[in-house]
Amino acid sequence: MEVEPEELRIITPENFEGDLNEILQKHQKWLQDKIQKLNEIKKISEGLILYNYENLRELVNSYVEEIGKILKTKPNKVLFRKMKIRWGSCHHPKKILIFNKSLRYLPKELIKYVVLHEMCHLLVKNHKELFWLLVQKIDPNFKEKEKLLAGYRLKLNFA
Repeated sequence: MEVEPEELRIITPENFEGDLNEILQKHQKWLQDKIQKLNEIKKISEGLILYNYENLRELVNSYVEEIGKILKTKPNKVLFRKMKIRWGSCHHPKKILIFNKSLRYLPKELIKYVVLHEMCHLLVKNHKELFWLLVQKIDPNFKEKEKLLAGYRLKLNFA
């Protein structure tokens, strides 16, 4: 099941013969939680201000340097691309960080958080507990920033 701002999609195999209503009933609590979170993100997105930093590369590179000193690591390469879903990504073995060009529309504190998130992936590959403990050690307010990022994603419509 996929829950989006204006629709719910149930994806089934081609020869599916089950009852869709039964599936909806079985996952009702999950659906309610998803819809509640989506409504919360919608509300957050309505109040967000879009920025437009022309110096995104310099800003990101300065945060990479700053956070690199804290984490005692640095990437081999930093790239920028237009990305459909993610704010950034880390290609762990090659230590390459890629940032979404749409970061320019976010406030500096969120740009810095995205850099922190990706820099932490240089040390911890996945999103398991150890990763989030590392992120939290440097930014105790990371959960709030994750919600704001979801709001900006919705506002910029690249989900």
